[in-house]
Amino acid sequence: MLTIATYSLDLPTYACARLRLLGPASALRGRVEMRWAAVSDGRDYAIDASAMDGADLVVFQRYFPMRETWPLVESALASGVPVVYEVDDNFLAVPEGHPMRVRLAAVEPYARRLLERADLVTVSTTELKRAFAGLAAKVEVLPNFLDERLWGHASGFGVRAGLADGPARDCPEDAPGEGPVRIVFAGTPSHLSDLAAVLPALAAVKARYGSGVELTFMGCAPEGLAALCLPFNEDYAGYAAALAALDAHIGIAPLADNAFNRCKSAVKWLEYSALGMAGVYADLPPYARVRHGETGFKAGGDPAAWEKALTALIGDPALRRDMGARARAEALGRCGLEAGAKGFFAVWQRTAHARS
Repeated sequence: MLTIATYSLDLPTYACARLRLLGPASALRGRVEMRWAAVSDGRDYAIDASAMDGADLVVFQRYFPMRETWPLVESALASGVPVVYEVDDNFLAVPEGHPMRVRLAAVEPYARRLLERADLVTVSTTELKRAFAGLAAKVEVLPNFLDERLWGHASGFGVRAGLADGPARDCPEDAPGEGPVRIVFAGTPSHLSDLAAVLPALAAVKARYGSGVELTFMGCAPEGLAALCLPFNEDYAGYAAALAALDAHIGIAPLADNAFNRCKSAVKWLEYSALGMAGVYADLPPYARVRHGETGFKAGGDPAAWEKALTALIGDPALRRDMGARARAEALGRCGLEAGAKGFFAVWQRTAHARS
């Protein structure tokens, strides 16, 4: 068994903790003991330095390195136990106006030090690997995977057999028999600037289809649309259930084109696809794997491109269903955690034994 002492300021129920550490460890079924060494009461943290004792590997996640925690990080670096820095955002390029900019500015100098000194840096995307290549001696890409226990049995509106045969309710133009087409965006408030670019497209399709289109925002809504916003569930299992319960037809994932966003992962494509939704995604590196017109539409910075893609999906129920089904089959077939966790284990094990 591989024993990993893990230091993260994310709660164990949060998405990054689940996606990047606890989910893979759990899927490995007893091959990894992950000691979660930072416990929070919602305000303060109790950090257990002794979790490193006898560990094969020490992992620091995301914004754990900072002035207050640096003595513990130094202790780990001097312990002889291999150290991994797990990070899934480009903390070196946080854009102006980002809600986390002030907090991450305090982390950045310590993140740079850890990037330089860790035995290994693990990231979620190739773009993030490139961003850190000049600082870190060794960087490995460990992609995000869908946890089948959360997403494998979920069934969104688009993949439920027979729903298209129901009675018409405020049918969109050119979409008879389908009822209101539900469009959803799910994300934290850090995405407000990303949503701004597609607001004209959403306004246009809403003006065209009226009650035949329903907009829902989970966690983040543009100015003037707060009434359509549901709370963001920070418990990742709860978030998955809440997103599935929306029975949405179309998911959207806009991103402003900047160095920070270019390093993000395709997690929104994975989640929407697992629920059988058709989707429209930013035409940026995070969604390079989306096959335009087959497993999603991709749109650039022009709102007209978003309006065109949304109009095509709203007006064609068969296109929505087929695209959602293809995306779901690919996401679950090629991006499941059950198989993907083996890659995490191989990297962790290789790093743990590198100093032997």
